[in-house]
Amino acid sequence: MMRDSRGFTLIELLMALVIGVMVMFSATTFAITTVRSVEANGHREGVHRNARFVGMSMERDFQGTGVGLSSTVSHGALFVRSDTVTILSASFYPEESKPLDLDPPAGTDNPLPPGGTCGPRCLDLESKDYDLDVGDLARMQANDQRRLILIESSTKKGGDEWAIGFTDATEIAGQLAGFSGGFLLDRFGTFVQKLAPVIYYLDGDRLMRATRYAPDGTPAGEVMAENVNSFEISVVFTDGDEAEYLDVTDTDPTNDFDDVVTVRIKAEFVASAPPTPTAKPYKRMYEWQFSPRNLSYERNR
Repeated sequence: MMRDSRGFTLIELLMALVIGVMVMFSATTFAITTVRSVEANGHREGVHRNARFVGMSMERDFQGTGVGLSSTVSHGALFVRSDTVTILSASFYPEESKPLDLDPPAGTDNPLPPGGTCGPRCLDLESKDYDLDVGDLARMQANDQRRLILIESSTKKGGDEWAIGFTDATEIAGQLAGFSGGFLLDRFGTFVQKLAPVIYYLDGDRLMRATRYAPDGTPAGEVMAENVNSFEISVVFTDGDEAEYLDVTDTDPTNDFDDVVTVRIKAEFVASAPPTPTAKPYKRMYEWQFSPRNLSYERNR
């Protein structure tokens, strides 16, 4: 009995090759689609993760607004301008900062002459609870008048006596600073207190968070999130008005620093890279509203 020794015909080989190519093409297309889908999901999740992190951070910081620092008509624990929001409170690290009393010069004149007690921008203080250091932000208050100061020097004179120097900034965090606006020291009613600022601001496409100021008065921040297209801030007042900034020159008596109820923030986050070379990167707008409870407490107290 003879065995059939024939192989595959040319048509059979061509059909096998075609089928093989089709299977490989389908498998490759499926793999590419799957990889791109995974990458796209990863980019979306990265955007959501950044937004969640920023939202949680801001929620924590806004709840500290005005703790130990009540807002007045002309000076607030919260300041908004453009893409920057500044949150102020008394410092509670490592413990609550105490008011440091002015150590006035000899004499009876009151208020004191313009300027400091140990130089043009220098104050003599006396306190057992001294906690100021170079680079700290503090409030200088004489009776009901308040200014911000950025500490430039801190010198122990002996015992509980200290001398502090502060920068020549006339405005810090959108509010009057130093001796600007005719600020005069009161012999018996002046004190200085350390503050804890938190500043969120946009630097290019990076969202920054700072807890200190540089010597020139600009925030010294660290990156919170990258690829942030916009960071828009507005404040809502007790009468329902909404503004993109706080302005002490606003003539509306219900739009003062102590009338702020809510801060509204809108931010657009963008994925670090598009899912494909020809696709647009994933982006999404997020919105938060924060109503610091301490502002309401101080207003209704």
